Amino acid sequence: MKWLNLLALLASAVSIPVAFGQYTVPPGSPGYLLGSSTQAIQFDSHSLLIDGKRVFIWSGEFHPWRLPVPQLWSDVLQKMKGAGFNAVSIYIHWGLTEGKPGSLDWNYYRSISQFYEVAKQVGIYVIARPGPYINAETSGGGLPGWLTTIGAVARTNQTGFVNAWQSYVKQFSETTSKYQYPDGPVIFVQSENEFYVSQAMNPTASPAMALLETAFRQNGISKVPLTCNDVWPSGNFASGLGQVDIYGFDSYPGGFDCSNPSVMPELPNYYVSAHASADPYGFMYLAEYQGGAFDPWQGPGYDGCEELLGSDYSNVFYKNNVASGATAMSFYMTYGGTNWGNIAEPAVYTSYDYGAAIREPRTLSAKYSEQKLQGLFYHSAPALLTSSILGSGAGAPFASNAGVFTTKLGGGGNPTNFYVLRQMSNNITTPISTSLTIDTSVGSLKVPQFGGTITLAGRESKILVSEYKFGNSVLRYSTAEVMTQTTIDGSDIVVLYVLAGQNVEAVVPSTATAATVTGSSSIKAKISNSDAIITGTASGISVVQFGKTTVIVADKATAFTFWNPRTVASYDVSPTVPSVLVVGPYLVRNASISSTTLALVGDTNGTTPLTVIAPAAVKSVTWNGESVKVSKSNLGIGLSASLTKNAKTPSLPKLKNAKWKSADSLPEIAPSFDDSTWVTANKTTTLNPFPPFSGKIVLFADEYGFHSGSFVYRGYFTGKATGINLSLEGGNNFGYSAYLNGQFLSSNQGFFGAVQINDTLTFPANAVVSGKNVLTIVTDSSGLNEDWNSNDDFKHPRGIVGYKLVGGGDFDTWKLTGNFGGESFPDNVRGPLNEGGFWAERSGAVLPGFDDSKWQSASPFTGISKAGIQVYRTKFTLSVANGVDAPLAFKFTATPTSNYRSLLYVNGWQFGKFISNFGPQTVFPVPEGILNHKGENEIALTLWSLDAQGAKIADLELVALGAFASGKEVVSGLVTSPTFQQLRT
Repeated sequence: MKWLNLLALLASAVSIPVAFGQYTVPPGSPGYLLGSSTQAIQFDSHSLLIDGKRVFIWSGEFHPWRLPVPQLWSDVLQKMKGAGFNAVSIYIHWGLTEGKPGSLDWNYYRSISQFYEVAKQVGIYVIARPGPYINAETSGGGLPGWLTTIGAVARTNQTGFVNAWQSYVKQFSETTSKYQYPDGPVIFVQSENEFYVSQAMNPTASPAMALLETAFRQNGISKVPLTCNDVWPSGNFASGLGQVDIYGFDSYPGGFDCSNPSVMPELPNYYVSAHASADPYGFMYLAEYQGGAFDPWQGPGYDGCEELLGSDYSNVFYKNNVASGATAMSFYMTYGGTNWGNIAEPAVYTSYDYGAAIREPRTLSAKYSEQKLQGLFYHSAPALLTSSILGSGAGAPFASNAGVFTTKLGGGGNPTNFYVLRQMSNNITTPISTSLTIDTSVGSLKVPQFGGTITLAGRESKILVSEYKFGNSVLRYSTAEVMTQTTIDGSDIVVLYVLAGQNVEAVVPSTATAATVTGSSSIKAKISNSDAIITGTASGISVVQFGKTTVIVADKATAFTFWNPRTVASYDVSPTVPSVLVVGPYLVRNASISSTTLALVGDTNGTTPLTVIAPAAVKSVTWNGESVKVSKSNLGIGLSASLTKNAKTPSLPKLKNAKWKSADSLPEIAPSFDDSTWVTANKTTTLNPFPPFSGKIVLFADEYGFHSGSFVYRGYFTGKATGINLSLEGGNNFGYSAYLNGQFLSSNQGFFGAVQINDTLTFPANAVVSGKNVLTIVTDSSGLNEDWNSNDDFKHPRGIVGYKLVGGGDFDTWKLTGNFGGESFPDNVRGPLNEGGFWAERSGAVLPGFDDSKWQSASPFTGISKAGIQVYRTKFTLSVANGVDAPLAFKFTATPTSNYRSLLYVNGWQFGKFISNFGPQTVFPVPEGILNHKGENEIALTLWSLDAQGAKIADLELVALGAFASGKEVVSGLVTSPTFQQLRT
């Protein structure tokens, strides 16, 4: 790209001064607006249009690299689509893709083309977010470790940084260009992430953004819009230099206080005005809305986050987004996954469960069901996509109770009105009742008309409709919410729901002469003055039929068991696509009809009653390929059956009874240890903006090509030094241990929020010898800092950052090591962040196929009686039955008074970092494919005692986190990954 070197272009293109060593922006870079184009993806101030049809974007975040088993990607995407999600948002991780400068690897779990193919097969749109900076609570915010050693400031237009991302962006763009809609599932590409326009903290942000956008476009991203994810709705990159096509912003209004999950914050009230100011000509796109929360070291655990941001939060906050005019939302996270290896940044630990709708073991939470009800409704309400806010306020003129806040949406050439109701405060946890004045085709009505009230439970919101069209029928109004609609054999069907016991009143104009009610008797119906009038309370399922119209009323808990899969392959999940209704199973993945057979694929977690409402031509049903005996449903509609194929929880080995072998994993403390192949630290200067605290030699691990996990240093000195002043950095809760000539000196466990540990260690007199002395220091890292503020914070060094001998003299030589091969790591499958620098890792003892036959028999449950690091290995075999999805995990017993750390390697993959006295994580899920469910597994476990008295593992169990008879894609054994013989011999 010749223009990259033409600095003079900046002056002619924009009024920003040219700075030496910065790339400039070519004229015409911003403004690839597609709103008036003839491409498949268009948009206006109301919504996105795909192939000329308005679409509500209901999207969830999922990071494929946090689930490094590609055969499980379809499982997550099918679960998302089952909940009404029509899009998935993905971060792409530059640091995992380019672990060595110039060597990009898009294979295995890094394969974006494979992910796009899976998404295409499932039928779900993709919002691709390649960064290059992504944040994401991952090491360096996704920036590669080697970038810490360049002088250019990251996230700017400085030459060194722009040069660094060129190949990554080019290759991402060239691959993604082949999957732009309609050729594939990609509908948006996000440029950068949570970025500011030019200001004092980063005066080159805007030209940096424009350069990045131009690189995307010039390398093939030409059919789909570029988007941004503003840090808040302040209008960054909605206009001016670096302008994107579709402006988006993020918001986390629920907060992150998972320690107090019962305290729900109030709703934000600035979206409408902020959007009108920032982007008045575009639709409201919440590019990253809070779907959960990360949990820090020593936090309360993710169950608290799921409670804080659970179904009540989803009910109130997400509907408030709709009341604010949003027609596109993406939730962070919908499936969080695992920070396996050294993926995490310092604030978080191995689990990235996030309290998300789909939990880390791929199980479904209560929040998932709430999101399903909403997602299906938004796709079933096309009038919502051209609606505007027609009024809002507490009490009159809408609600009779001043304690109810109502927002009315409508207009846009449609008669449909939407009324979003909520209580005035999220601190109110008791019910409140009201009537509602609505507009209809027969004038203004105060509803309910026939007795009862509209009830809002504490922390409940409702979206009620008037003049809602479903098929050829119209719902004049309903005091129950709409879940979904479909038309089957010319009969229009709508599903309504409220909490059990709440009042229901619905009116549907009809020429029928009679109405029948089957199922629960809590609902009554009659025809009066050409209206079908439905009244009662919700309990179970009631089916009201009149003419060619069916109204199904369910209590909310029962509605959670409804599924509405499309019966033809399609990205489109609107009611115009043929579908069926399925009631009962834990999960319905997909459905298809062939001749007279309805084929359903899904999961059950016990004997499950099944009801299907399908075309009359359907006479038989299969579930996961097996015939199901069906009969006419007692609901008066559809077919019923019982799914009796249960999943048996697998028999699991007792790890305390396993045969363990053990070896020393800290041989480096011996004075005679041979470190001749280690790197000699010899740098006396650094480009790092955070200089050494003291010492003539720069000892930052990153300077020598080691960017993750643990590092081991050996410093040689002569003389009679009496101690050392030592400074180290490693991120939150990192630790270190120091030895002199093999004698233990001290350890420091670190703490949350630690930027640097500064210790003075006193050498025992008997430890110092007259000749050469060797100081051995082993330290770990909890990842590189993120760079949210664009201030190079990710460059904070790791390892020893300063040293000075006490009593005179200096070190003659420093040697250090980290992960095997450093940036030239040989394991191209597991990638650059899997391993650290412990002897067990460097030697390959954590890999499958390692020969431990000469090791001693010893158990981690006995442990070690001194400070040091021991490694343990064992094997066991699993035999999980075919068709069973049994998420498994390793469960530690916490011992807060014991000061030790453990790494858990499963078949060569690091899937757990356990710190005994920090927590909170004790349960470490390991996905099938990393753990062999039908064969042998090799486990390696390190035990690092930081105290002189030693430590032991109190208990370690293999546990099942559920068992499901499942129709998911079969995982064909282990993810193909290299063995010890392939990597170390």
